[in-house]
Amino acid sequence: MNLTLSLGINGGGGGGTATKKRKVRDSVIVVDDGVGDGGDSSRVVTRLLQARERMVARLDGVDDLWVAPAPDDVGGAAGRGLRLMHLLLSAVAAGESGDAQAAAAALHEVYRRASFRGADPAQRVAAYFADALATRLVRRPPASAAAAPPSTCTERFLAYTMFYQASPLYQFAHFSANQAIVEAFESGGRRRLHVVDFDVSHGFQWPSLIQSLSESAAASTSGSSHDSDEPVSLRITGFGASADEVRQTEARLARFASGCPNLRFEFEGIVDGRPNSGGGGHHDERIKIDDGATVVVNLVFPAAVQNSRASTRESCRALARIRSLNPALVFLVEKDGGGGGGGGGNVATSRGRSSSGLLPQLTASLRYFAALFDSLHECLPADSAERLAIERNHLGTEISTAVAACLDSNRGGGDHVAEPCGGSGGAAWSWKEMMESAGFEAVRLSSRTVSQAKLLLKMKSGGGGGGFRVVEGGGGRALSLGWRDSTLMITATGWRRRRRSSNQTSFG
Repeated sequence: MNLTLSLGINGGGGGGTATKKRKVRDSVIVVDDGVGDGGDSSRVVTRLLQARERMVARLDGVDDLWVAPAPDDVGGAAGRGLRLMHLLLSAVAAGESGDAQAAAAALHEVYRRASFRGADPAQRVAAYFADALATRLVRRPPASAAAAPPSTCTERFLAYTMFYQASPLYQFAHFSANQAIVEAFESGGRRRLHVVDFDVSHGFQWPSLIQSLSESAAASTSGSSHDSDEPVSLRITGFGASADEVRQTEARLARFASGCPNLRFEFEGIVDGRPNSGGGGHHDERIKIDDGATVVVNLVFPAAVQNSRASTRESCRALARIRSLNPALVFLVEKDGGGGGGGGGNVATSRGRSSSGLLPQLTASLRYFAALFDSLHECLPADSAERLAIERNHLGTEISTAVAACLDSNRGGGDHVAEPCGGSGGAAWSWKEMMESAGFEAVRLSSRTVSQAKLLLKMKSGGGGGGFRVVEGGGGRALSLGWRDSTLMITATGWRRRRRSSNQTSFG
């Protein structure tokens, strides 16, 4: 059975909402203790925030969608983009060495050239990165600063929905995972499937799986002479960030499943979706396991690993708990290059401990988001209000989270080397190393999973997705979504509990 390509979501189209004009005025700056002494440092930071306020004010403008680059920027869009990236990384390097004044000066130059509404995607991604980095230079930003108000839950949901429809990135992850899940279910020979999703988010992954299982069940029933056959059932245990999110996700999926009469559907939502969120919680104790069901664990963009000493240990404990569920498949999709979802390092490319130090991590994260903004620029029209809303209410939030994770993970250093899921060292390890250390082995992805991904990109190419490509790696055990010639954006891998035999076969 091939997975049905169906979004099955209640679309949230439309453009961004108008925002209230914010007044830019002088204010008293409270400089962080690490910013040196004297009035020079204070003036540098003051100028930085004033430059930021001017840039944020332009976000509310209606006549300046295409912001011209600074006069001294030469070399075309590519040259301007490289200059912005260099300035950002210079700010990071200066901050890491303790020279906050030099970091503020570099960020000031970024603000002079960048814009949330710039014609060049490099201008826009640089603006969000500068914003995320600048907040660490000022301990208590003044209330009068022209900071954009935080987006609402509704705005974030609409931005996520628009991004889901515009870009193949999330669809690539979800359809690849669902195809592998279907094959694992079929190979098990059972009628009940139990998916444990450790980050159910808005549940957009599951309508296509529900529809495919329903259609398969209808086909098997029509061709069967046994009226007493057990109906096909799908149970999803989904961890979510809040009770409201879980309730809304359950209602959304239940409505969709009500139109699939050949499938018995059940959803159980559990608040706190990260399998290793800390606090001593044992999520496996809250998961009701049916011994007669095929169990699959879904780890799509897990928020678990942030390259920190604590999260690596917690991730290993979480994987031990996942292993105790005896899943037929654990499907992992990670964002390459520190895109806010993990430590990079997939089956195809990982050779050891992930890069330590702030600069390599932020460089990788910057490269990931630069490719993401560039791809979205191609997927949506140049004057798209949807693109602005997506970048403002979804990708901008992801950048802030990713930068904060990199900065927090490097606080206090930690270059000790230890086994990924053993000992108490502080090294950051790739998912591949942690999965193997926890007793899992990679499985070969089927040709149907690869074909499914290629078909998706072919369908999306008419909407500006022609720059995306499918990249196979790891001897057929990794499937990546690439952009242009070199950048890998996300990588999907399948895992099972290690068997005594070293032979690895595919599902399907």
